[in-house]
Amino acid sequence: MKQHAGQWLRERLLDRLLDAAVLGALATGWLCAAAVSLWFRPGPVLWSTSALLLLPGGLFLAAACVKLNRGWRLSDIRKGAHAEETVGQAIEYALTSDSSAVAHHVEDIANVGDIDHLVATPRALWIIETKHARVPRSEFAETLRRIARNVAGVRDWAPEGTRVTGCLVFATKPATTPRPTYAHGAETILCFEDATSLMHHLRDESRRKGRSTELARSVWEIAGLTPS
Repeated sequence: MKQHAGQWLRERLLDRLLDAAVLGALATGWLCAAAVSLWFRPGPVLWSTSALLLLPGGLFLAAACVKLNRGWRLSDIRKGAHAEETVGQAIEYALTSDSSAVAHHVEDIANVGDIDHLVATPRALWIIETKHARVPRSEFAETLRRIARNVAGVRDWAPEGTRVTGCLVFATKPATTPRPTYAHGAETILCFEDATSLMHHLRDESRRKGRSTELARSVWEIAGLTPS
């Protein structure tokens, strides 16, 4: 279990960069082989042999390029990692009481994918989904669905009667001000337009009296940490 916000996405970014480096090396070798074949101007038989050797390499490189560019672009991964780190730092700054805790990139109790930040305050558990500055209209419903499904997963894991709140937060204030709440089925999902707004809200809630440190200890355990 990762303990630092954005670490998982940074690891994916490194994987993509390593894949690109290997692909570049293979492409260089393939181009050198092609250049050698053309330089020596082989006869029909040798040309056919060269083509048989080079064609699979070209097809492999083309397929590798398609695979490398499938899904998130490198810039999207970098922005996502920065967003998670920004929000994670704001959360950690806000939580000042012994009955508050945070775990980043939680998969064990998530129903869909992972939970960017699982936060325990004296009064509730928070499932926080982080976005950089906007969510494309075509992806917004799916984002709300993910949050709602993960709220359900955490509610099943938490002690009965625990308030579990889903939350969408933008690391950078979007150009269009989002609504404060969105509904998905029976779930009401809160929305914060920047990390600072979320930080102030969590800081106020972490200072209130509520449950014991039970929730916080459970979240620390998920994070792989032992509270002092």
